[in-house]
Amino acid sequence: MIRARFYCNGEDYRPVKWPIKHPYWCSGYSGDLEKAVIVGYFDDEAAIYELWPDAEDVEVSEVSAYQFTERFPKPEWMTGPVP
Repeated sequence: MIRARFYCNGEDYRPVKWPIKHPYWCSGYSGDLEKAVIVGYFDDEAAIYELWPDAEDVEVSEVSAYQFTERFPKPEWMTGPVP
């Protein structure tokens, strides 16, 4: 599993498919508000582009589990056990 950070459309940052498997968050916007900054978990980098075809400047790191924090809480839509 990977944790990724990337930019996408700032007007509508939602994934193009739903439901999705892993959590994601909009963590902010670019200085001109044109791009949203997305942080989320994915099986692989290809999954990012399947859900966000317009993803740009993708940064990834390998992780073994979700890490929820006050800034990135477990989404309400997410049910079931947490990997």
